[in-house]
Amino acid sequence: MPRIVSMISNFQKDRPAGSPSWPIVHVLVATIVATGCLADEPPPKESAPTNVQPATDRLSSGDAKLDAILDRLETKGKTMKGLSCKLLYRYVMVEVVQDEQVKEGSLLFARGEPNSRFFIHFNKLLADGVVKDTGEYWAFDGRWLVERNDLTKKIIRREIAREGQREDPFKIGEGPFPLPLGQKREDILANFKVKREDFTLGDPRNTDHLHCVPLPNTALADKYSRVEIYVDRALELPVRVVSERVKDGNRIEVDFRDIDVRQAPDGSRFRIEEPKDFEVSIEPLTPANP
Repeated sequence: MPRIVSMISNFQKDRPAGSPSWPIVHVLVATIVATGCLADEPPPKESAPTNVQPATDRLSSGDAKLDAILDRLETKGKTMKGLSCKLLYRYVMVEVVQDEQVKEGSLLFARGEPNSRFFIHFNKLLADGVVKDTGEYWAFDGRWLVERNDLTKKIIRREIAREGQREDPFKIGEGPFPLPLGQKREDILANFKVKREDFTLGDPRNTDHLHCVPLPNTALADKYSRVEIYVDRALELPVRVVSERVKDGNRIEVDFRDIDVRQAPDGSRFRIEEPKDFEVSIEPLTPANP
């Protein structure tokens, strides 16, 4: 398991119990990974491939239409340079009495080398029937993950990758949040039982609903009972993601709206300002061995 996986897992352990804030970045980054965007791969070598299996020998779900959806998602992610969209995030608590927190914001993504960049901003919070202005930011520049909370007036800068280092913190079966899209079909089906569901009232229009259940004896089976993915047939991208946790049944539901993939957002839009009255802490990686 990559060093970054254990590092992010430790970040999550440091959050208050029941806090919905930190899982946000897991869900959203993993969703970008689902499209194949953050799961960057080194350029293929020019030498002729050897021992390549025919397409007919690939691991299959048993549903040709489902296999085709997974293949299109992978292809779409590899060809997309960037995206911008609006976000609607719901954290649904089901114990005793069902309750939820709703956040509104936006997401930016740009492909880059050796790692891609993303920017997440939430500006509205709905809780207990009250709408509040809020300021929550996450930005990853390919090396540093920056988190800013305007309520606590704190900024945390965490070094995720060393200079020039390529990392995939959300590789399926290893990362802190599962999203079985944009990866190879074989990797997806090795970790999940995936099937298509029929359209029901409330589903996003013109989407394919993929019901994903972690397979027994996988790392994901201890964390999530199911993940629901709604893939827009025209965009060939996820527009809704629902995950249910094993330990308490709570759900994280994220809707991606007004998705724009025409071009990568300008680099200046990925910066997080650091007000003078904010407390800033820096968490670098431990020094590498000689």
